[in-house]
Amino acid sequence: MDQFKVRHAIIRSIIAVAVAVLLLVFSVLMVVYAEEPASEQAGMESVTSAEQDAHHAAQLAQQITRAYRAEYDLSRRGRTHGTALRELKKTDEGMWQYHTNTEASLLFLSDRRYNDSVFQLSGSQVQPLNYVYERRGTGSNRYYAVTFNRENEYLRNDNGDAIHAQWRDDLLDANTVLHQLQIDVAIGAEDHFEYFLIDEDGRDTSYEFAVDGRESIRVLGENQEVIRVSRVRDHDRRQTYFWFAPKLNYTMVRMQQIEGGKEQAQVNLTKLRFSDER
Repeated sequence: MDQFKVRHAIIRSIIAVAVAVLLLVFSVLMVVYAEEPASEQAGMESVTSAEQDAHHAAQLAQQITRAYRAEYDLSRRGRTHGTALRELKKTDEGMWQYHTNTEASLLFLSDRRYNDSVFQLSGSQVQPLNYVYERRGTGSNRYYAVTFNRENEYLRNDNGDAIHAQWRDDLLDANTVLHQLQIDVAIGAEDHFEYFLIDEDGRDTSYEFAVDGRESIRVLGENQEVIRVSRVRDHDRRQTYFWFAPKLNYTMVRMQQIEGGKEQAQVNLTKLRFSDER
């Protein structure tokens, strides 16, 4: 009788252990299956958020890429020595043409520089198609032209000079880099930017910029809140600053270059007209 009770107790213990193990396994499985949909949902939410950010950035890029003409005075330490111009307009083919120039003179010296770019927008990214640079004045003249063949992913020089740059989808030119900067400052997702571009000599280079903050300056006779951006270099011999005005479609309203602690050049907006305004 005692042996029967012992066997019965052992069997009950084994059954209890087995039930406990089954319950543990069931609990683990419930946790695993409960976490999988949550993980998938989190991934979907992350993708959706990224898509929303990209869509918002593309919309802002479209708003910023607006036909306009901006005229500037070019001065050095308080004295006017020339003018500058920025003009953006749409071509008959639906692309964008971006023209900038500076014309400066000091005593018997003169310097005239012209930049012309044709580009398209892809999302919030500026994609150059053609770039022409010309410099005339005292000293050597310079002309350089390059085509960005996006279909076949290569660069073609249009005036016979060598190209020392490798193709990349986000490659800019020395002109469109400032329009890309204007777009990215407006988007406001970052405060540091790095751009890869082909310079006026057909060489690979990169520009870095950093947002310094907001301040108020006089623009076209009024106080305007602006965003100051500085060019980041690996030395402090030269500093370059840009000011963008949010209320003026983030147009660049001032640029200043300092070298050796002295101002070398400054451009200030004197006229601004958007083509869609009467």
